[in-house]
Amino acid sequence: MAIPLNDPSKPSSPESPRARSFATGRDNRRQYRVHKGNATQLEATIICPDGRQATGECMDLSVGGVGVSVTHVKGFDVVEGTRVRLRVQYLGRPKFIEADAEIVTISNVGHAVRYGFRFVSVSEVVQQIDPFYARWFNRRRSARVMPDFTTKISATVRWSDGEFVANVHDVSTGGLGILTTADEALGLQPKSRVELSFTLPGNPMPVACRAKIVGVKSFTKNMLVGIEFEPNGGIERHAAAMQRYVDDRQRSIAQYNEAIAQQAKRAS
Repeated sequence: MAIPLNDPSKPSSPESPRARSFATGRDNRRQYRVHKGNATQLEATIICPDGRQATGECMDLSVGGVGVSVTHVKGFDVVEGTRVRLRVQYLGRPKFIEADAEIVTISNVGHAVRYGFRFVSVSEVVQQIDPFYARWFNRRRSARVMPDFTTKISATVRWSDGEFVANVHDVSTGGLGILTTADEALGLQPKSRVELSFTLPGNPMPVACRAKIVGVKSFTKNMLVGIEFEPNGGIERHAAAMQRYVDDRQRSIAQYNEAIAQQAKRAS
């Protein structure tokens, strides 16, 4: 099962969408997320048990879950742990993917609300994926996890024409996703080389390395900058710490999911 967007046992922040081996450069893990391209018209519809609906922009997805950005909808009050039907559809295409999902994170991002969903049954999703939709599922090379919302990670990104400091959106052993504004990211282009520095929670040694921009995705109010560490660019000194952080987050999320499953089993 893919890793949910965040540990739902922690409170949401108003500011929040097995790794490749450093030694071999190969993939060792099966689960990853792909962020959709700017031209891709993927939307997601959240259907509550009482019939209420909200439609938003599908920001990232995998067979395990989806990140959806929804402009504030009056009266659409849902909480983490709510079970819904989630429909992902390419605009203009009659076929869609629809499955039961659980809300695992809710965070405010500008004038929108970011919902993180975990599909209740991966098999229900897999059975519906045809060659058209397969292009968006299971393409990311490194498992990514979102930081605990109670502990922010900020990163400094420097390049020849600028610099900014912003919050880390997601972490993997292969790179980072950084959520920033269009003004701060002005001038950044895919393949741009940057100098990156950040500090992982629980690890006193700052990470400093060379990296490259692999994607700049525009959303309603923000931009998600995808950054990939360059091999032999300094990240190799922090490989163990990066792996440990990702593993710890995955373990924490798995423990929470297991606890929720046990509670549901006892209640049934």
